[in-house]
Amino acid sequence: MLRSKAINSAKIVPKPHLVNRLVRFQSRDNRLLKEEISTAQEVIHPGSKRFVQRSADKLHEEVITAKSEDTDLHLLEKGLKRTDERASQFTNYLYRINRLPPNYADNQFISVDQSLERDLQSILKHFKSPIKYAFGYGSGVFQQSGYSKSSEKPQIDMVFGVTHPEHFHSLNIRQNPDHYSSLRYFGSEFVSKFQEVGAGVYFNPFTSIHGHDVKYGVVSMSRLLKDLATWDSFYLAGRLQKPVKVLKNDLRVQYWNQLNLKAAATLAKHELSKKFKEQSFTEFDFYKEITALSYLGDIRYKLGGENPKKIDNIVEKNLDNFRTYYKPIYKDVFLNKSTYLPQSFTLENASEQLTERISRGSTIQAAKGILSAGLMKSIKYAWAKRLKAIKSH
Repeated sequence: MLRSKAINSAKIVPKPHLVNRLVRFQSRDNRLLKEEISTAQEVIHPGSKRFVQRSADKLHEEVITAKSEDTDLHLLEKGLKRTDERASQFTNYLYRINRLPPNYADNQFISVDQSLERDLQSILKHFKSPIKYAFGYGSGVFQQSGYSKSSEKPQIDMVFGVTHPEHFHSLNIRQNPDHYSSLRYFGSEFVSKFQEVGAGVYFNPFTSIHGHDVKYGVVSMSRLLKDLATWDSFYLAGRLQKPVKVLKNDLRVQYWNQLNLKAAATLAKHELSKKFKEQSFTEFDFYKEITALSYLGDIRYKLGGENPKKIDNIVEKNLDNFRTYYKPIYKDVFLNKSTYLPQSFTLENASEQLTERISRGSTIQAAKGILSAGLMKSIKYAWAKRLKAIKSH
């Protein structure tokens, strides 16, 4: 539930209870129809109000009965459109959300193997620094084509959302100094300010935690929420449009990521409609298009640092996870024809804007990685990526 005294209630996103919205819209439309009939009766027969009132009431009942199915569909579409408009207008992504409706955005909680779940949770519990939101992703969490059970286990990727980055790094540098490059000698304040450059994520790759190779990124909750709500850099918004394993939840992230998923589905449907025109496209094509969004203009693709088949590999081995992740979104966008995009984005300019933002953000993030990881770790990471790309050919 969203509560705000400072924000005008007209700008707050309505509760996603469709039935309540339909009842409210239908009640209002019925009232307007009665007012129109009442006005008409004054013109038709001002001297016979009682007779005309009975006729008007009867007419009103007949109209509502005859068009009930069409009206319900019309109100449904109208209600969804209004909800989409209000959602895009509500930009206070930092506002505290105390409660969400039952089962809302449950699609974001994907199950993994129990032993892997325990390993991921043990890695998370290793950190003494406070973590508000956390998720795992990538081939170390979800299998991708190109990896076999007999091959070397891929690195586990994680992202931690924290309220106070400087406090997190201060405690973490003391607990895990070997996770950091020489930047740790400049202190936690410097590290936290360096983190804010570009997409706002500070990565420590190739760390060893409980026998696992782990790469973890640290981001402030404000930057994470801003990216989900506005596609500011699309760095984490794009990452969260692909299936992730939520390890520690935050209601604000859960709410804004649901809109982020809907925006991805809206744009993917539009792009596929242009590509296929009158032809139909498959569900696999749909998830590939969503996955491809986060690689528009990515500097790693331009330089050959990513597996060229990465998009196919991600979707191929995770089709069931994509279906779980997008199940309510898929129905909303395709069956109900509901749409949503963040403010300043339209179907016409979205791809161009994303390409520009991703290109800029990925370039800065790559440069940051050399300093935050250190030269040797950066070379090791880049070489591992390059080997994967070569093997895929």
